[in-house]
Amino acid sequence: MTKYWILLAMAVVMLSCRNHEKNNSWVAVFKGFGSNSSPRLADLTGDGILDVVIGAGKNEWVATDSAVIALDGQTGNLLWQVGAPNQVVGSALFLEVTGDGIPDVFIGGRSAFMVGIDGRSGKLLWTYKPPENATNALKFAHYCFFNPQVIPDQTGDGIPDLLAANGGNAQAFPNTSQFRDPGVLMVINSKTGEIITAAAMPDGRETYMSPVVHDFDNDNKLEVVIGTGGETIGGNLYRCLLADVLKGDLSGAKALNYTGGHGFIAPPVLADITGDGTLDIVANNQGGILFAFDGRTDSLIWKIEVKGTEASSSLAVGYFNDDDVPDFFGQYAVGIWPANKGARQVAIDGRNGHIIEEFALGCTGFFSPVAWDFDDDGFDEVLMSVNDYPCSGIFVTDIEHSLVIFDVQDKKVLPFSERKSVKNLSSTPWLGDMDEDGFLDVVYCVQANTSQIVEFYGMAMLRHESRRRIAAPPRWGAYMGTAGDGIFRKKNGTSD
Repeated sequence: MTKYWILLAMAVVMLSCRNHEKNNSWVAVFKGFGSNSSPRLADLTGDGILDVVIGAGKNEWVATDSAVIALDGQTGNLLWQVGAPNQVVGSALFLEVTGDGIPDVFIGGRSAFMVGIDGRSGKLLWTYKPPENATNALKFAHYCFFNPQVIPDQTGDGIPDLLAANGGNAQAFPNTSQFRDPGVLMVINSKTGEIITAAAMPDGRETYMSPVVHDFDNDNKLEVVIGTGGETIGGNLYRCLLADVLKGDLSGAKALNYTGGHGFIAPPVLADITGDGTLDIVANNQGGILFAFDGRTDSLIWKIEVKGTEASSSLAVGYFNDDDVPDFFGQYAVGIWPANKGARQVAIDGRNGHIIEEFALGCTGFFSPVAWDFDDDGFDEVLMSVNDYPCSGIFVTDIEHSLVIFDVQDKKVLPFSERKSVKNLSSTPWLGDMDEDGFLDVVYCVQANTSQIVEFYGMAMLRHESRRRIAAPPRWGAYMGTAGDGIFRKKNGTSD
């Protein structure tokens, strides 16, 4: 395996040396583990420069002391690390709960791992422990934690709390409902980790989705969008009241759609595509169907099926054509995992669900796209990883990876980074200005090639400071959007 480590080190050094007059870029290389998480950024050192937090892990079911790592945004040096019994696949949420003015970190992953971490020191604030004799929904909550969301204070301590989903038995056999416990929505005291309440999915099905929370009607009644089902098991896309979660009863949840054979896995996005001031719900079904539902009436606005594909990734939202309606960009894997036969990248008109433009680059990957106006032409472009290799299964050693810009308006593809012998399985880049110097930074993760695309042997985190000017944060600059909450904010910074 040494050769893969050497190739990774060589590749990432070359990846970092592109288009730099003033070089604030860095590369941090790590042996022995990789990442299915996406980078999130916050200032953990108080120096005014955003630092990087990402989940990590060795191969599945293997413990590591480097399951959550924080890197100094200025240098790439390790600030702290936290161990876990399995891969930490979630992405970090930042919320200050210790009173020191530094954001604290909340993140989860496989084997019921969910923790609060002191953002300054890396010390554990709390760790979720599955209860042994639970009689309510918590008896099912011993699977994977996905990305949590902030909700208002539920305990009276003046600190917002967390909503998180737990579910998905990775050891269950495909195409059967056996050994698939219901997914669980949990409200967690952010300061102590105490479980305030828990509610099981109303259809009794598993969940793999990070919830999205929003007050659709501006009536101070928060609602939750959550999906059920898996890669081979059908499921529902639900809309429910947070108040019902707090009661521990989701029987009143409304099913927006049921799809047989495939569930709703990737997080939905919320964007106003009807122009009525209410955010609408746009979500991929894992079977390659994209649905748009009216946020005011719950009615179907449009749907589009990308035939012969699977959709395990979330969407990017931006303005890709000449109107003021947000549009969508998604990656769809051709065929059935793990025997995928290629990938299709599709830009979709938010107004009517029609395809604006379509590309066909690379093979599989569970990362999501991000969007920003890279060429300053008034239209957004998309930045996304591309894994290029013969699409014949998971046993591959010759992957070449690059970051690519999809210019939907000009119908062309442009390289952002050089093609190198590394891979990216599930990590979405971050776009923004880390040090407020007016130049775009891109933070991303790559892994060493191994005998299987899903294996980890080494990884690198990269900060690429480009020479592209940036005046404001991108509207969709990270996994689940710039704010990590799945909500698209329009050009004036509002969501309505």
